[in-house]
Amino acid sequence: MGVSVLLDTHALLWAVMEPEKLSAPILELLQDPQNHLLVSTVSAWEIAAKFRIGNPHAKALLQHYAQTLARLGAQSLPITDAHALKAGSWTTGHRDPFDRMLAAQAHTEGLPLVSADLALDLFGIQRHW
Repeated sequence: MGVSVLLDTHALLWAVMEPEKLSAPILELLQDPQNHLLVSTVSAWEIAAKFRIGNPHAKALLQHYAQTLARLGAQSLPITDAHALKAGSWTTGHRDPFDRMLAAQAHTEGLPLVSADLALDLFGIQRHW
């Protein structure tokens, strides 16, 4: 029986475009078909924003987003009111709205967040890397 995890946007981008940037345990986790991989709707928004400012990896992923998630075996996690309320109510100084939403979704859904970003530890969530 596998585990369920939420991928940070950079973890998704690296899994698809630069898997050598992933840690060995994360690469193994992503390759295990028993695991349930989730990607937040906020990641689609963040990737579109990265595309708008010229990120070449974002462009490639954006053009085939749904197919990429399917190929990775990942499902989209929609943003709910509970997620939005949690993201907006945290008093931590971390201001990135994408990170706040990812942390709120991980917290609300009881999911570990796959992320190399140590700043997310400020939210008291479980982070795998």
